[in-house]
Amino acid sequence: MLTDPHHDGSALYVANPAPDPGEDVAVFLRVPRGSDITRAHLCTVIDGERQLFEAVLDRQDERDSWYRADLPMHNPVMGYRWLLDGGPHHYQWYNGSGLHPHDVTDAEDFRLASYPPPPAWGTDTVLYQIFPDRFARSDGYETRLAPAWAIPMGPDDAVAPDGLTRAHQFFGGDLDGVAAHLDHIASLGANTVYLTPFFPGGSSHRYDATTFLQVDPLLGGDTALTRLSEALHARGMRLMGDLTTNHCGVGHDWFRAAAAWWRAGWGTWTAGASTSRT
Repeated sequence: MLTDPHHDGSALYVANPAPDPGEDVAVFLRVPRGSDITRAHLCTVIDGERQLFEAVLDRQDERDSWYRADLPMHNPVMGYRWLLDGGPHHYQWYNGSGLHPHDVTDAEDFRLASYPPPPAWGTDTVLYQIFPDRFARSDGYETRLAPAWAIPMGPDDAVAPDGLTRAHQFFGGDLDGVAAHLDHIASLGANTVYLTPFFPGGSSHRYDATTFLQVDPLLGGDTALTRLSEALHARGMRLMGDLTTNHCGVGHDWFRAAAAWWRAGWGTWTAGASTSRT
C-alpha cells in the first residue's frame, strides 16, 4: 500500500552495508506522510536479550518521513525489525515479510552482516539463471545420445509433475544453445549468466554430480563452456556457475570412498559385537 513503511538492505536504508564488528550502523525507515505511524523503534537481540532503540526523525520531504536508528554490530550477523506506534491496532511489527498486527519471531528479521563485503561488481549485477537442459538446444544436439537414466523429451513436451520423473526427463539443452541466445538475455538487461550445475550426473538437474573435474559432455563438454565464457566476456557480461561440492551423487568417488569406509567400519563393529556376546 502507498501508506506502508519501507526498509531494505540498499544504500538508501543502510548507511554501511559492510560494517566492521562493533560498529554502530545507521539504518533508516521510510514512512509515507499519509501513514498513521507516529513513532518507530528498532528491535534487536544482544546477549540473548531483546533491545529496543528509539528511532529519531532524520528528515522529511513532500511524500515521506525518514526515521533513523543505530544498530550495534554486537555479533557478526545482527537481525532486526521495527516496532511501530500507530495503525488500527495502535502498534505494528515490520520485518522482511511486511507489516504484522502482532509480535513475530526473528525468522524473517532484516539482517546485517559484518563479514568482508562482496566484490564491487556484485552491486550492479543482474543475474539470468539458466537450467541448461531446459533452455535451448544447439545444432549439435542430435549427435549426443541420451544416457541410460534419461527419458528423452521433445521441446514442446510437458514437464512431469512428480520430482523423480522430472529429474530424469531429458530435453537436451546445452551450453552452445545458451550461447546462441545471448542477444535475448542481454536485451532483458541481464549482465551475468548463472548456470545451475553443469557437471556429469545421473539426472537432468545434475545436483548429483559424479565428478567436478569436467563439464558434462551432454552439455557440450569443457570446450562448450569455454565458448560460452568467451562469448559472454566479449559482450562485457559475466558467467557464474553453481558449484555444489557440499553434496554429490552416489556415483562420485567421494561417495563411493565414504560408503566403502562405512561398510568396512560396520563390518569391524559387528564382528566385535558378535565376539563380545560370546
